Amino acid sequence: MGKKEFVSKQALRSRYLGYRNSLSTRERKEKSARIWELLKKEAVFQKAQIVLVYMDYRSEVMTTELVEELLAAGEKRVFAPKVDGMDIRYYEVESMDDLTDGYQGIREPSETEEKIFTEEMSRELDCLILVPGVVFDRERGRMGYGKGFYDRYLAAFPSLTSAALAFECQIARKVPVEEHDKRPDMIITETEVIR
Repeated sequence: MGKKEFVSKQALRSRYLGYRNSLSTRERKEKSARIWELLKKEAVFQKAQIVLVYMDYRSEVMTTELVEELLAAGEKRVFAPKVDGMDIRYYEVESMDDLTDGYQGIREPSETEEKIFTEEMSRELDCLILVPGVVFDRERGRMGYGKGFYDRYLAAFPSLTSAALAFECQIARKVPVEEHDKRPDMIITETEVIR
């Protein structure tokens, strides 16, 4: 990747983080609730036995109340990510108390081997993974914070269906996508579902 392209990737990332950061907490809350409503109407969500969630960080689409709702309903098993070196691993959570501040202050589950999400589960059960990100485009291109956690995870679990959650202000005209970048199966914003 050339120097110029790297600069433009960084510039794009900071510009769209800026758009996302400029939303007030109230706007983020309202838009997040609309995103969940659209998510819940999706067949892949309705039939999912397992939902791999992310715990929102800074100005991301909020997931806390959605996770609380899923746990309270008890109809789906919920797994949350924990950073382990350069990778993420998902562990089952049964209540919000299972989460404590971890990597970058993001709430993470504890590393309990018998609660880990496995390749076998991803192949045998209906699973949906919710993915955060900084900037997206209508071809389902996605750019995160640049660490590649989700790209590597999706590459390791190819049978997972993925839904990225994003605010409309995070949709760019074009996101520079490389060979190893994984496109989510759908992107859900407060106004639409991009497939």
